Amino acid sequence: MRAHDKTIKSSKAPSRRGFLKGLLAGGAAVSLPLPRLAMAMNGNGDGFLDGRPLPRRFGVWFFGNGINPTSWHPAGPGGSGSDWALSPSLAPLGAHKGYLSVLSGYQNMVDGAHVGGCAGAMTAAHPHERGGAALPSIDQLVAAGPVGRGTPMRSIEVGLSKATPAGPQPLLHAISHQGPSAVNYPEYDPQRLYARLFGLSAVPEEVRLSRRSVLDAVLGDFGKLQRTVGAGDRRRLEAHADGIRDLERRLGEMVQGLCGGVQAPGADVRADDREEAPAGLHDAMSRMMAMALACDLTNVFSYVFTLPAAHVYYRHLGPDFERSYHEDIVHLVDALPNGYDMVTQGVVYTMESLAVTLDHFAAVDTGAGNLLDELAMLVTSDTSYGWTHENHDYPALVVGKACGALRGDVHVGAAPQQRNFSDILLTLARMGGVQADSIGMNETLSSTVVRDILA
Repeated sequence: MRAHDKTIKSSKAPSRRGFLKGLLAGGAAVSLPLPRLAMAMNGNGDGFLDGRPLPRRFGVWFFGNGINPTSWHPAGPGGSGSDWALSPSLAPLGAHKGYLSVLSGYQNMVDGAHVGGCAGAMTAAHPHERGGAALPSIDQLVAAGPVGRGTPMRSIEVGLSKATPAGPQPLLHAISHQGPSAVNYPEYDPQRLYARLFGLSAVPEEVRLSRRSVLDAVLGDFGKLQRTVGAGDRRRLEAHADGIRDLERRLGEMVQGLCGGVQAPGADVRADDREEAPAGLHDAMSRMMAMALACDLTNVFSYVFTLPAAHVYYRHLGPDFERSYHEDIVHLVDALPNGYDMVTQGVVYTMESLAVTLDHFAAVDTGAGNLLDELAMLVTSDTSYGWTHENHDYPALVVGKACGALRGDVHVGAAPQQRNFSDILLTLARMGGVQADSIGMNETLSSTVVRDILA
């Protein structure tokens, strides 16, 4: 066994990204990605020894079925720091308030919810006549630019719940598009995502059933590396190893549930309208996204918590939720005694889940901070008022500091007239190094940057 990147072992010419290669007992080759180490950084930890700056990261965290605007938007005209407070729906994000840019008073200029809403929020354009994307989605626009270059994977697309309505429209089944008829469908199977991150064609049985770890294949080289680095890097490597073993244990438990006759979350089955958005699987997927970024496997990702118009169930929230959140709660909000509270309860669970993702990102030590310090992530949905399918007061969060480009801890309050949601997409595209004077077309066209969120 040997280190794939020999510069990892040299304190004179350390690498920003490294792998250790080895073989599992069954003969499967493993490529173990390593986290960024201090030995590759300058003395301040805010750049690499060769003068390169820290990479900006970009992501999209998407949830379907919209919000309850009255409990989503923070009160008041907007402000920064102590001048604004999180709304009830956003309260679960309190630990990360310093990284939040909340944008109120924006309108998705594409008519119609779900297909239209997803098209406008992700591509700044109306869908084409076949129900697909007319332009690249914002994640792929950024991935094609400087942020997406220089990593083994240009982007990763991950999903949690496959619950979706029937129909051929690609914009109901994916949020990431390279362009017309070029859909990036999410990966819902945690085993396949795990295999991709570790360079495996499939997860071997010895790992899949949690009897071994991919670490066992590179244990000798891993130990040698630990002995050549400083105390801080040893802690990073130990935390990385602990995280991998814990992830494998969790994935093993999912597979054992499948072997026992219970369908494991994320299994490759036909999506149905009774599927959950399970917390355990979400935690595992969030861990793997954090690892992909921490090890510089990619700088760009998209995550589908729930799809547009998702017929998802949140049964764990109580007996009132033994029904489709989309069809039987959001659409029937006025017919239910506590309908608006139930809509808000579903949104709060979604934001609690977003907080789990942010917790994992914040736990990664990148040298001068954590992953949230390097990230710009758009959080949005496929509609605003799900019961009327209106697209004003559209949900929009930008999370992260983008290597100092974003202020964070700011609420951009509502304007007298609804602003164009495409302004947000243009701002994020420019932040990703995309040279564009405008984004969108016709009603969605924008040439305006949201300066209030910029540092």
